[in-house]
Amino acid sequence: MKLKKALGVFSEKFKDPSICESCGEEFICGATLKGCWCMEIKLADEAREDLKAKFRNCLCRNCLEKLAFDADRV
Repeated sequence: MKLKKALGVFSEKFKDPSICESCGEEFICGATLKGCWCMEIKLADEAREDLKAKFRNCLCRNCLEKLAFDADRV
């Protein structure tokens, strides 16, 4: 099991599913040595800090994109 977790640093296919704290859906976190899809989503530093204060773990791509879109509209 530790080997699988370590391999997850290199590829998403070795990662166990996570649960989005916002919607409760299962997803695979994209964080690898190449980066993560969450870094592709444009969020102001203040919005990222707000999310860090509200949630302990990763959010799914759909929720993060929705939150980014909502933040832009404010």
